[in-house]
Amino acid sequence: MTLPKPSPEQQAILDLGLTTIKVRAGAGTGKTTTVAMVIANLVANHGIDPTQVVGLTFTNKAAAELADRVRAYIGESDPSRQAEIHTYHGFAAQLLSEFGVLAGLDSRLKVITPTFARQILSDVVYSGDLPEHLDISWKGRIDLIGTLADRLGDHLLTPDDLLAHEEEDSKASRARRDMAIILRRYEEEKRRLGVVDFSDLVRMAAMLMQDPAVADIVRNRYRVVVLDEYQDTNPAQRKLLQSLFGNRFPVIAVGDEDQTIYEWRGASMENFAAFEEHFTAPDGRRPVLRTLTLNRRSTPAILQVGNVVRKRANEDADDLVPALPDDPDGTVRTHWAQTALAEAEWVAARFEELHDRGLRWKDMAVLLRKNKDFRVVVEALARHDIPVEVANVGGLLSIPEVNDLVCWLKILERPDDSASLTTILMGSRFRLGLADLAILSKHVRARSEETESEDAEGNPVPVTLLEVVEDEVPGLRPDAAAALSDFRDMYRRILIESQGLSLVETCRLVLDVTGAWRDVEALPPVPRLTARLNLYRVLDLAQDWSPLQGRPSLEAFLDYLDTANEETSVDELDSARLSGEDAVTLLTVHRAKGLEWEAVAIPAVYEKNFPSSSTNYGNPMTTPAAVPIELRLDTVMAHLGPEEKAVTAFLTEAHLRQEWRTAYVAVTRARRHLFVTGAYWYGYPETLKDPRSPSPLWEEVNRITGDVPELPPPIDRPDLIRFESQATPDPVFPEGWDAAVRSTLRDPDWPDRLAEQRQIETEYRAAVAYMEERLFSLAETDPPAAVPETRPVSVTGLVTYAQCPKRFYWSEVDPLPRRLNPAAVRGTELHRRIELHQKGMIPLPIDDTPYDAVAEDDWSPGAYDTYLRSRFADRQ
Repeated sequence: MTLPKPSPEQQAILDLGLTTIKVRAGAGTGKTTTVAMVIANLVANHGIDPTQVVGLTFTNKAAAELADRVRAYIGESDPSRQAEIHTYHGFAAQLLSEFGVLAGLDSRLKVITPTFARQILSDVVYSGDLPEHLDISWKGRIDLIGTLADRLGDHLLTPDDLLAHEEEDSKASRARRDMAIILRRYEEEKRRLGVVDFSDLVRMAAMLMQDPAVADIVRNRYRVVVLDEYQDTNPAQRKLLQSLFGNRFPVIAVGDEDQTIYEWRGASMENFAAFEEHFTAPDGRRPVLRTLTLNRRSTPAILQVGNVVRKRANEDADDLVPALPDDPDGTVRTHWAQTALAEAEWVAARFEELHDRGLRWKDMAVLLRKNKDFRVVVEALARHDIPVEVANVGGLLSIPEVNDLVCWLKILERPDDSASLTTILMGSRFRLGLADLAILSKHVRARSEETESEDAEGNPVPVTLLEVVEDEVPGLRPDAAAALSDFRDMYRRILIESQGLSLVETCRLVLDVTGAWRDVEALPPVPRLTARLNLYRVLDLAQDWSPLQGRPSLEAFLDYLDTANEETSVDELDSARLSGEDAVTLLTVHRAKGLEWEAVAIPAVYEKNFPSSSTNYGNPMTTPAAVPIELRLDTVMAHLGPEEKAVTAFLTEAHLRQEWRTAYVAVTRARRHLFVTGAYWYGYPETLKDPRSPSPLWEEVNRITGDVPELPPPIDRPDLIRFESQATPDPVFPEGWDAAVRSTLRDPDWPDRLAEQRQIETEYRAAVAYMEERLFSLAETDPPAAVPETRPVSVTGLVTYAQCPKRFYWSEVDPLPRRLNPAAVRGTELHRRIELHQKGMIPLPIDDTPYDAVAEDDWSPGAYDTYLRSRFADRQ
């Protein structure tokens, strides 16, 4: 067995042996190492077999890392004699798989991820009765209903429990009741599909462990349980663990209440704070408290910032003690710029300096509090030729290649999305300009005035840009008309070939048909790496969006992307998974938990952005997605009375403290270099109305650095915040190459006169002659070979051909006149009338009875009438 030399604080924990311990471990103090050392010490010195140890943590990545560390420390290679390391949800899933049959649960239940759950919930919301007090026209409502489902699970509640609870009538309570009715249908649909979500896992497992006989079976398997990141557990997880290991069982919980940053997703600070009340040692005494303060990650200068920020969240917190010596090359800097562009440029310049000094791009990261601030940073880094890997779904949309792909998906599913179509047409492939769009817009207005189509309410149906593009539009310049023709061909091909494809296959089809991969490979190395990394991330996301039954819903996937900019969106629930490529990482602070870099920049640190303010603090009196105080398992809000102001004041203060804890996590991700920046003017491209001011976080860090002793006055509000095209420095073209090209287009003789003025005529003419020789020596391409016209053949036609080629010829190639089947005629007519009805047109009956039709009894007149009376007739 090989153990690293423990610090005095770690040794004090190891010396306690087999008992119940609460370990408060600050950022960078080696939590994972300490947990692995505790398990190895129990195996080596206290007679514990590895198979009698169960360790729980939050993410699959953390579980794998802990398992590898324990295996290395123990030195046991036999797979049958390893410690059990699970995620908290994985442990609950194992209990259900083994003992679920005792509670009447199907052991074959499938666990679905949040993305699957959202798709099911979306289907349930829009397929059932409309709620009375809940507006479901807003797509974000799905996520609020899903939030309520998660919060019910966090407190071991079901929709029926919520419906049975009597609360004071209010707008929030009525909407919450409608949500509960929808969630009841959601539960029924999950049972029908044979699936469970993460909340179900813990709730059902906790229900199973209420049986003392089952709990004894599980408990007797182990001699100790080790809980990592315990501060992030929710009340349901705590109740499950308490029912198994709460009474005189050795439990070692490692966490840090000052890193509790997931309260918005159900984590309860009470779990770690009241650990001594929930668990007892084997001898019946209270658990022992030990603290880790020796930080092995960051320089003393960064820890000074971390300690100051930590005190704002928790006045009683112990200071982190640096284990590393002073680093003369380390830096902590603050900067305040006039605009977000200047701020992002400053960060990019600092990263360039570090890279020139030997630091790899992948050892740097930009941490943002909110997804809305990604785009300007991405563009600034790209202008400095810095590769970027975006680890947030919301931030991915700031990558041009990703945004183009999403725009194609949108016009496939939403033909009326003219904004996405405009993005495509004005992009690098089709290159339409504003003048071209003006002509198209004119035709849209003209077509809209001519249309006679009306919706169900009698309003005229607007003509979309896509409908106009599908036509031959007069007045366009030849290049634009040719570009639109190319677009029509691509769109029709993708639309036809995507039918029946999975979501990820549709994404790949779009990338192939539009030539996106070819364009990416033609980029310079750094932009190519950025585009490739982030397109792969989107494809992985689409791959995960697999169907539970039938084809996955592209509409649901697009809804998910639309709401991904929310700072508490689904993709924030796990630490970021990085590719390992040499690229700067961009992600939100919540996804950076558990990660670290040599250099970290934290931009957009301005008032009410970081620390963030919020109009919704989870107050159950005003928020339908919050669980009523009386039904909560924890007692965090139990002391509050029925006064709404008191509850709001409490939650506002709790939110502010959580924001300071988030800031503490952010600054302690850095090892040697930390940059905290802000600016007066934000908004991209349209500038916000008023200038921003530094946030308390920026001011705290600046007090330490002293970089900005006095803020400069803000400039007047810029009309737009956007990057101007870069003018390339050149002694011959002082105004840049772009200006030189424009001058040449206006006056073709301008380059000759310029060469004469600068006395470089000989060199200029030699360069022109060389270029002409290169161009004229290019081999002319052969005209495209004529492709014989092909015609689609149905499966029935192939079968006919295999049986009798002559019959195939006379039925498919040169069909002979056939006697029509009256039943087929009636079916075709019914289909035509239904199709016209769906398009909002009046299906006039047509008497096209063939002259030789066989007279039959009158067929039921109810076919079309029955359709009109059905619920399908109202769907447009």
